[in-house]
Amino acid sequence: MHAADLVMDVTEVDTSATAPLGQLYFEPATSQASVTTVKPPANSGPRTWVYVYNDDSASLLQGTIVARDATTTTYDGIVAPVDTATMRLLGIAQHTIAAGSYGWILRQGLGEVLADTGGVTADNALIVGNAVTGRADNAGAVTNHAFAYSTETVSATALATCWINCPG
Repeated sequence: MHAADLVMDVTEVDTSATAPLGQLYFEPATSQASVTTVKPPANSGPRTWVYVYNDDSASLLQGTIVARDATTTTYDGIVAPVDTATMRLLGIAQHTIAAGSYGWILRQGLGEVLADTGGVTADNALIVGNAVTGRADNAGAVTNHAFAYSTETVSATALATCWINCPG
């Protein structure tokens, strides 16, 4: 995987592009707290971020699942509609990105995901939820195409720490 060097903090959000859409940033594993302001625990492995445009009328809040906008070939993201196919997922917002703004979302690695109305359970694969847009449910079967794995049990609409792997 090739990823460019980051010249800004991954929490920076702008109304004009400061990087090419789809650019990747690889945050290496560390035995210290993360070098970004979105800090995973030490020794939790590397993370990959992708630069997107929020093409939705709503903000992408922390933990929101971000899907590719319909019929686009660019990295225009929207809040994932309910029951969105995993192949359409760009990543998960780890901080707020306002509508019409550009920012970095987490594509792979340890991060936070918002639970749907039923909550999520530890040690379960996650799929896009079926009740609230941009939220996650436990995968019903091992044949479901999951995008994450929950490390904890949380109630409805709460943030769960998960291993994330979105196809982008």
